[in-house]
Amino acid sequence: MPWKNSLQNHLKMTTNSFLKKFSVSFILLVLLFITCIIILFFVADMVFEDKSLIFDEHVFSFLKQFVSPPLTGFMLIITFFGSQQFLLPANILLILYFFLIKKKRDSAIKILAVSLTSVIVLFSLKLILQRERPMIPLLSKAHGYSFPSGHTFSSVTFYGMIAYILWQNIKIPVWRWFSVFSLSLLVILIGCSRVYLRLHYASDVIAGFCLGLIWLVTAKWILIKTTGNKNTLAST
Repeated sequence: MPWKNSLQNHLKMTTNSFLKKFSVSFILLVLLFITCIIILFFVADMVFEDKSLIFDEHVFSFLKQFVSPPLTGFMLIITFFGSQQFLLPANILLILYFFLIKKKRDSAIKILAVSLTSVIVLFSLKLILQRERPMIPLLSKAHGYSFPSGHTFSSVTFYGMIAYILWQNIKIPVWRWFSVFSLSLLVILIGCSRVYLRLHYASDVIAGFCLGLIWLVTAKWILIKTTGNKNTLAST
């Protein structure tokens, strides 16, 4: 019967559309998003509700045994790559690259939007929560509030965008995985450097990781998936 064939075709198209929307990558992103929210609430509850420093002090005590001049010098170099002195020009160069060289205005606008909104979110949270930094830094005292770690949050958002672009454009699987792994390792080291230098508590860094990943996932779906050309940012 014609109507049965039509119904079957409609059901098949609906099922295929549903499966495409709920792909493995989508499920993994949802799980990552939920996991980060749970960890973030747990850390925030420990810091602001329980006002406990037990975990943070244990981390400081553990890292103290590794403190040495060579490692301190290395950590100072690593932490620079998460500073605004580096990330601000890097973001500007990335935006100009897409805007002037690749002639992709949509991509430049999306990167600008992710960068600006992440800065607004970061400093808004710092002003609202107003957690003081560790009392005794390893070298010199940093300014501003401690929670969440700005270096970590900004590094996750910036290097996460770079990793996404590279993942979409590198065709050789080995180099694709290597680039993403290298950027992920850099972000982790930046977070560790903030605790090693005693400029942030470990809980600040964990919160920075979680917030950065939450913001990346949110930006991916709002700024990329909801636009007509979702591959604009990915294609270089």
